Amino acid sequence: MQKYNSIPNIIFDLGGVLLNIDTDQAVKSFKEIGLTDVNLVKKEYETNGLFDRLEKGMISADEFRCEIRAHMKSEVTDEQINKAWCSMLLDLPYERLDLLMKLKKNHRLFLLSNTSIIHWETFIKMIQEVHGLCFSDLFEKCYCSQDMGLRKPDPKIYTTVLEKEGLIASETLFIDDMLTNIEAAQLVGMRTHHLDLEKGERIVDLF
Repeated sequence: MQKYNSIPNIIFDLGGVLLNIDTDQAVKSFKEIGLTDVNLVKKEYETNGLFDRLEKGMISADEFRCEIRAHMKSEVTDEQINKAWCSMLLDLPYERLDLLMKLKKNHRLFLLSNTSIIHWETFIKMIQEVHGLCFSDLFEKCYCSQDMGLRKPDPKIYTTVLEKEGLIASETLFIDDMLTNIEAAQLVGMRTHHLDLEKGERIVDLF
């Protein structure tokens, strides 16, 4: 396994790299609360539709829930929708947090995630309750698509982070589990590692 300890700057993806996720669970959960089109979640997510707009901050959480309700066969509460959408967030093993704490001593660490206010707030609360720490304290800064108005794999999202933090692309490692996101980062000159989950790669083995 290739080691990256000599690279000074590291940008981590969240879901799939640090946080275990399961999009199929979200589909199942939405179906359980009355979603009429069980393929809507994946279809919208893959075609830059509703979830893309939510993760770019183009629509609010309330507007998102309103649109979801249009596909429901029964009345559902905000809490039910949030819970279904967040059911895809599984766990973040302590060994990954421990890795971040160790790397922080000698590296500049950043997070770059396609996420929404609903997922982010739920995730932050979960980490605080399970591990007793503030997740964002492990990084110099957390960059979330919802705040940037940009979403991976748009090359501009990478150049924005590099410019704001004064990072040299060739001295910055980006780690993601999505190949399209990796290829976009390579276009702007960043060093990359595609974490291949299908092959059982683990983030803790890269350092």
